[in-house]
Amino acid sequence: MHAPEDDPVRVAWADEQFALYGASVSLWQKNLVRVVQPANGERPDLVEATDEGRTALA
Repeated sequence: MHAPEDDPVRVAWADEQFALYGASVSLWQKNLVRVVQPANGERPDLVEATDEGRTALA
C-alpha cells in the first residue's frame, strides 16, 4: 500500500530529497565536486572532490 501524495511523511521525504539534489547541484556549479560516473538508474552519480573542493574543506 502506498501513502497518499499529501501524506506529511511523504511530503517531508520529498522535500528532503529535493534539498539534497539542490545541494549536490550547487557543489557541482561551484566546481567543488566532479562526476566520475553518471547515475545509472540503480545508483546516483558518483562524485569526487575537485582541487577547489579539497581546498574549501581544508
